[in-house]
Amino acid sequence: MANRFKARSLDICNVGLVAAAMLFCPALSYAGKNDPEWNPPARYDHAYTGKLLLQKLPQAKVQKACQWLFARYGLKDTTSMTQHGCAKSFPDSCIVITIDKTYMGATPAAVLRHELGHCNGWSGDHPE
Repeated sequence: MANRFKARSLDICNVGLVAAAMLFCPALSYAGKNDPEWNPPARYDHAYTGKLLLQKLPQAKVQKACQWLFARYGLKDTTSMTQHGCAKSFPDSCIVITIDKTYMGATPAAVLRHELGHCNGWSGDHPE
């Protein structure tokens, strides 16, 4: 009887540890658009061949810069306080704004890869 009680308490303890890890280590629970390496679909995930204007900024300035970019070109996209980057593509060029340092698990390289997907035609509403 004592052995059964010990095994059950260990199972409950393990569940508690997993729950605590997920709560205090958000990197373990990233998925979809919360994934710091939210890569574009394969057909958009390649080098950009047009003229690229890239601006790397501290994260605290990225939201304002993206708001300006969207307003300047009449885009209806929204920004957030945790914005990692944004892009506006044109027929032969693309403007990209990204973080300059890793933020919330997302590296500047991962954000650039994501934004270059938009330069290559991936829709801003991330349909796939």
